Amino acid sequence: MPSTDSDAEIDPETELAIRRVVRDELDHRDDATGLRGAVQAITQIGGGLLVGWLGLSTVAGGLTAVDAPFVPAIALVVAGFLLLVAYGWRLPPFR
Repeated sequence: MPSTDSDAEIDPETELAIRRVVRDELDHRDDATGLRGAVQAITQIGGGLLVGWLGLSTVAGGLTAVDAPFVPAIALVVAGFLLLVAYGWRLPPFR
C-alpha cells in the first residue's frame, strides 16, 4: 500500500480501527500515569540529587585542595547545583 498524505483514500473501517487503537493507547497511558509517574518523578529527583551531590562534592573537594577562597568556592558549588536543577526540570516528568 503506497504511503500518501491524503486521508481521502482511507476506508471507514480502517479509519475506525486506527481511531480505536489510538484511543486505547491514550486511555492506557492515562491509567498508567498515577503511581508509576509519581515513583518515576521521585526516583529521577533522587538520582539527580545523588549524582549532583557526588559531582559537586568532588568539585568542592578539588577547590579546597587547591586552597581556593571559601566564599567563591561555595558560590561555584551552589551555582552548579542550581544549573543541575534547571537541567533536570527540562527532563520528561516535569516538562
